[in-house]
Amino acid sequence: MGFDVPRVIKQVEKSDLVALTEQARTRHLGVGRGIECLSANVADSSNGALWAVLRESHPQPCYRCQIVIKCSGGIENFLLDVLPDDFERLPDLSEERLVQLARWALSHVPVSPLPAEYMAEWNRARGHGGI
Repeated sequence: MGFDVPRVIKQVEKSDLVALTEQARTRHLGVGRGIECLSANVADSSNGALWAVLRESHPQPCYRCQIVIKCSGGIENFLLDVLPDDFERLPDLSEERLVQLARWALSHVPVSPLPAEYMAEWNRARGHGGI
């Protein structure tokens, strides 16, 4: 994440994403998903998270935002450029939802076992002997 972007995560609904996508298209900003894709694949009641990852200056100052939202095929994850004023108008993600998002994200991180030589060392350190 860049140093010149807000350090908050915003809550978005499908209607927010459709409006932001339309604004990005009319202002020639970077567009992540088309409105048709959002309309077809994201339920009207879906809530998601949006956070700024980079500040862009062309064609006008905006935040490149990462978006995660549930869709019919699982999860949509894409980038979208959002003007600073539009970003500020979105509500902050509540602490409870932020914890849920973190738990969900961590549950999707694949866990790979340690290589055998490190596993043996780990087991010895824990008092379990060798493999």
